[in-house]
Amino acid sequence: MIDALHIAATGLRSGQQQLDTISNNVANLQTPGFKASRVNFADIATPLPALGETPATPIGEQHVGGVRITSTSTSFEPGEMRQTGNPLDVAIDGTGFYEFEAADGSLVYSRSGQFRVDEEGYLRNFQGLRLAGDVQIPREGTDMRISPEGEVTVQMPDELERTVVGNIEVVRFAAADAMRSIGDNLYAVTQQAGTAVYGRAGDDGAGKLRQGQMEMANVEIIEEMSSLVLAQRAYQLNARVLQAADQVMDTINNLRR
Repeated sequence: MIDALHIAATGLRSGQQQLDTISNNVANLQTPGFKASRVNFADIATPLPALGETPATPIGEQHVGGVRITSTSTSFEPGEMRQTGNPLDVAIDGTGFYEFEAADGSLVYSRSGQFRVDEEGYLRNFQGLRLAGDVQIPREGTDMRISPEGEVTVQMPDELERTVVGNIEVVRFAAADAMRSIGDNLYAVTQQAGTAVYGRAGDDGAGKLRQGQMEMANVEIIEEMSSLVLAQRAYQLNARVLQAADQVMDTINNLRR
């Protein structure tokens, strides 16, 4: 019965995190650039010792069976491209991330390309983080344009030719799905994700930039609702196992009286 309680408890704990992950996906259905997460499970099994060997874990502390969460991975499948007409909305059509400078000096990454221009002419995201790179828009510059390759140009007063004011690079990782979500649609690099590869948009497999467009979340509501139903049923099943084990233990306890 103790094993049954442990198995049910691991199932409830893992099921709760799965429900939280699915709920977060559904809540961000309309968040531009959001990427859905998935919970990965593994069975818990205590290996049996060889004949004559002493178990590594005392018998009374061993737990047989159950489930645990090995990781939470992110799906970077592309979302729908939506036309906005806003020149500061720039979507990545393909593989890659924007690189931003966090307040503590670290570098973080995002697929969301909803920018604004600060007082110094730098591009920032909605959280106020500055886009890494050399792009700086002059105060007198107008009609900002961003090419599919990331070249940023403006029209300066009394000049016939457009002026190049910087380039937006696209950053890629060998294993992007291993990046760690830190909230606000931002991701941090992990050792498993590999090192950042910087490049011109559209080169070597990097996605091209689409000015005036916004990438929507890649959440499929039907798939999420199906997963939610399955997760709820699994949670209910583990709760019933826990209740049944408690009832059996209660019956056994009453037999001793």
